[in-house]
Amino acid sequence: MEVVSDQTWTGREGSIKYDGIYHGEIYDSRSDRLNWTRPHFNDSRSAWITPESLRSPVNDSSMGLLVLQDMPPIRAGPDALHFEVGLDQSEHSYLTLKDIGEIKGASLADGGILKPIDSWISDSGVRTFDLGQNMVGWCRFRFQGSRGFSASVRHAEILVQPVASTNVATRNLYIENLRNATASDIYILRGEPLGDIYEPTFTVHGFRYLSVFNSPSAMTPDDVQCLVVHSETILKGHFSTSNPTINQIQHNIQWGQLSNLMSVPTDCPQRDERRGWLGDAALSVDEALYNFDLIKFYRNFLNLIIDMQLDDGQVPDIVPGLGGPYPADPNWGSALPTITWQLYRHYNDVKILEDYYDSVRDYVEFLRHSYQETGLVNFIARYADWLQPAPNPRTNEHLTTSYAFLHDLYLLLNMSQILGKKNDTEVYSQFYQQLTNEFHRVFYNQTTNFYADGLQAAQVLALALPGVVPPTIRDVVVNYLVQNITNNGNHATTGIVSTAQLYPILSDHGHHDLALEMISSTTYPSYGYMFTNPYENSTTLWEWLNAPFLGPMSSRNHIMYGSVGAWFYSHLAGIDLRANEIIIRPRMASETKKHLMNKLDCQLSTLYGLIHISYTRDERDTVANSILLRVTIPPNMRAQIIFEPLFVPAQCVALLESDATIWTSDTGISDDSKFLVEKDSITNAMTVHIGSGQYQFQARWK
Repeated sequence: MEVVSDQTWTGREGSIKYDGIYHGEIYDSRSDRLNWTRPHFNDSRSAWITPESLRSPVNDSSMGLLVLQDMPPIRAGPDALHFEVGLDQSEHSYLTLKDIGEIKGASLADGGILKPIDSWISDSGVRTFDLGQNMVGWCRFRFQGSRGFSASVRHAEILVQPVASTNVATRNLYIENLRNATASDIYILRGEPLGDIYEPTFTVHGFRYLSVFNSPSAMTPDDVQCLVVHSETILKGHFSTSNPTINQIQHNIQWGQLSNLMSVPTDCPQRDERRGWLGDAALSVDEALYNFDLIKFYRNFLNLIIDMQLDDGQVPDIVPGLGGPYPADPNWGSALPTITWQLYRHYNDVKILEDYYDSVRDYVEFLRHSYQETGLVNFIARYADWLQPAPNPRTNEHLTTSYAFLHDLYLLLNMSQILGKKNDTEVYSQFYQQLTNEFHRVFYNQTTNFYADGLQAAQVLALALPGVVPPTIRDVVVNYLVQNITNNGNHATTGIVSTAQLYPILSDHGHHDLALEMISSTTYPSYGYMFTNPYENSTTLWEWLNAPFLGPMSSRNHIMYGSVGAWFYSHLAGIDLRANEIIIRPRMASETKKHLMNKLDCQLSTLYGLIHISYTRDERDTVANSILLRVTIPPNMRAQIIFEPLFVPAQCVALLESDATIWTSDTGISDDSKFLVEKDSITNAMTVHIGSGQYQFQARWK
């Protein structure tokens, strides 16, 4: 059905005099015509005019098409976020509110409408409000005043830092990091006796603070409420622990991710950018799919990428619109294969691979042709391992982009196997083997026994690629990485690309304690420094780790470092979703480091139903050298529960379920026919095979 306007319609100038997502809205309510959208509306006093006819924006001669974007709409307030998991601690959780600690910022359960937690008159005489949470959306105001008076509102993420010599703060908005975005709304009053209610219609702001200029009457926090705005989605993951730093990071990740869901996955929501940078999307998609139901959101984004893919397979850095330059830096272009693969992995839908396989292959073939001209040693590069924490140097850019090439080729190889494309599997298997040998030969220094320049990033990316680091030197490279981290005070020197792989690499190579110490750090550079520094307390993730760095490149709401959120679910909770079985293998801190995180609670709503994991190693709940684990497995599913040794060289002495012994080391066999128990003779890990239902296990070690 086509619904079109023609010259039987009439029109007039409306109340919105200007609008734009960067600069805000100007609204003159004196031009309002109440009830103008209702049937039988008549307003003979206004200057209604006949519209002009315009040609269709679709260029038929260029094969232009109007195409449905099948994605969730952008919603505001309580309509934007729905819930499939509970945020309150259930009776099946070992965690208490005291364990979780105080979390700075607003709760996702607040209904999507925030009110100021504080207000003041700044040194410039302006009423300023603090929402307590960096958010994206707009505010609804009540203005009291005479007709024709105007008020303007400016939004910002942060306040001007105190003067260093006096430590005196003006408490004015800091707007330099907005660059050319004015992020302001202007409202001209109609003069209603009970006050005018105003909220903008065609703009959106990223902010925590707002200042109201020239209000015709004094304003209080009761006159302001702000609606959280993002693409409509469902919260499907809930993760909390006994480590308050990890809990705050999880809070900041979820709020940061929602802030950057605006029809496309954006880089930031506040300054004059807010675009679909592919690098940010590739790095955050795994985390995003653990936390939110976004299959249609990301399928639409894949369609936009393909729409901008050139005949030779290359894609730009930014989608949609004019985009960035072609070709994309390989870690940015990786969004096409990475999002395709992560959608398949989280939703187990082969059709996703079928729909995008050819486009992924075309992109990898473009990289292959580029490689034939340069080899890995000079492989194409632009941003490389972006935004490593100062003053650390950036690692070898060609190693970083070669990592992306091999990563994407490996994903394509896996896709071809799943889809039964045997010829592609054979070709790409041989090619991948060739590249792994070349990667090691080109970038490994046999004299120093590290990759490239010896920076953490180079070691992490080499270790993250299957088959690159020979088994004979894998421990050497891992130990070098660990020593480098230790020499840096248990801090990472990695940029956004390698940080996404750092924590899983440590956990998978016997250094989970170190990974927990790093994620628990609150000194620079770390995630925790964002909300424990003396300058400002973040409630979303920063672009740079080194506040109080100020200037045009200092967004306080970037999602690219949110990649660590996937590690929370995949390693800390230990959830591995496979086609026919769920594997739950929480990585364990050693007994001497269990204070870093001795309790965990995780809910994940999946296609199979709700998975719930809760464990405690607190000796007030269980005995020393043991773990209590409650787990819920959805109907019609099988699962493996894997218990790791709690210290080296621990041996499991007993497994219990609901206080009944199901396995002991004395017999070495299961004492209950309902449970199949296996012991790994190499790692000493214990595996229990179970069906659907609720269980409470205890594993004891000595």
